[in-house]
Amino acid sequence: MFNFRKSSPSSVDRGWAWIILLGCFVEYFVVLGMYKSFGIFFVQYQRKYNTSASVLSMILSVQNIITSISSLIVMGVGTRYFTERTMVMSGGLIGLGCCIGNAFAPSVEVLFFTQSFLFAVSAMAATLPAMLMVGKYFEKRRGMANSIANVGGSLGGFVLPFFLTFLFSEYGLEGTLIIAGGLYLQFLPAGLVMRTIERDSALHEDKEFTGSLLSNQTDKGNVIEYEIQDAYNGSSTSLNKTVNTELKAKSMVNNNSSQKNCSSKSSALHGSSLDIESTVSVKNINTGRSQHCSLSTLSDAKRKCLKFLFTLFDFALFKNPKFILLMLVAFLVAPGSTIVVTFIAPFAIDNDQSINMIGYLLTLSSAGDLTGRLLFVFISDNKVIQRYHMLSIAMLANGLTCLLASFYDTFAKLAVFGFLQSSFGGTYYSLINVLIVDFIGLKNLHHGLSMTTVMRGISVAITSSVIGHLRDHTGSYVSGFYLMGTCLVLGGLLLLFKPLISK
Repeated sequence: MFNFRKSSPSSVDRGWAWIILLGCFVEYFVVLGMYKSFGIFFVQYQRKYNTSASVLSMILSVQNIITSISSLIVMGVGTRYFTERTMVMSGGLIGLGCCIGNAFAPSVEVLFFTQSFLFAVSAMAATLPAMLMVGKYFEKRRGMANSIANVGGSLGGFVLPFFLTFLFSEYGLEGTLIIAGGLYLQFLPAGLVMRTIERDSALHEDKEFTGSLLSNQTDKGNVIEYEIQDAYNGSSTSLNKTVNTELKAKSMVNNNSSQKNCSSKSSALHGSSLDIESTVSVKNINTGRSQHCSLSTLSDAKRKCLKFLFTLFDFALFKNPKFILLMLVAFLVAPGSTIVVTFIAPFAIDNDQSINMIGYLLTLSSAGDLTGRLLFVFISDNKVIQRYHMLSIAMLANGLTCLLASFYDTFAKLAVFGFLQSSFGGTYYSLINVLIVDFIGLKNLHHGLSMTTVMRGISVAITSSVIGHLRDHTGSYVSGFYLMGTCLVLGGLLLLFKPLISK
């Protein structure tokens, strides 16, 4: 219907690459800004629906589960059948529906669908294809480009809490959500700039991936086993169906009559029964063929199922120890890098802070996030310090700040906590996409993005639910911060084993 232009390989690291980065910046501004501002909505939802912290925390858990599932579908299926432009623009429309649904949700049950399902699908449909485009358009400056895109999320987290707090005072919860929904319409122009790039190396890698996919599907698939039940003694004979099975079956049919005569004479002379292992009747051959046809149909269904699974993910990556290490680290450090800011607002409420002060607190947290990510714009491509060392140091420092949560009982201490935690926590999002390329290569970037999102979703879903229950049972969020701090320290230490695994 429309013939959009495509970018040439000369656009790598220059020209249209910066327009792509601008579109990704806008998407991160809205998605991460709204996500980091959920702490403000958390308090408002508690008051509107008169519900507990564990119930609203469950919304975050379901949201992250949907995020994991939708990331696999978006990167495995969406990128094959739709363009990045289509998915980004669709994500904007779904995000608009999310905000309008939240505004008029009559109960918490409806909020589960609008906030959990619609928000997760919108975020994945918009941000993952955009980050994939950034990975394709940038090579030498890939680390800097990823950091700039994440700066958009930090800037959104810095600006939107002020903006949303003002809207709450002027228009209430419903009016604020409707206006916030208009922000998602910015994905329409951002999606339009997502021009496909033609890179020779990328095409070569796609051919290699397709070849490996087909070989994985057909490997060990040339042999099909089926059984013919013995009508005489109840035993079964397992036959291996190979390429020349049809020729063997035909020769067996042609020689069948002579075999029957010989075996009948043998039976008359010796009084023995028919030897099934040496003689196969035409009836049994036909039975075997009919069973083979049904099993062939079944094997075709299994082959299609396997093809779909390999479309979603390349399971051969699990043989790569560096990939397994990265996934384990992502599982441990994701909650402490993602949802701490969500629980800072209710944690401050427990420490007698007003709603206006919480807006300032979240803004300071976003300022720390912005500061940390701006720093990585300049040092992420530095060859002096390895990127995994940067992430390890940041996660250890982030874990230490969470483990000191019991000392944050005043606004000043909470502000320092929010600033430092966000500064260190943002490192994960600044470096994880680049580390995927460093660990498993550019050709596996889309699989790495989807799998890290799955691990993050599962981990955050479990942790959010556990923190909510700990809050209801202990009356404080401190134990939840202890949990996230411990996981951050473990994840930071695990990264240091990377040289040992690479040997």
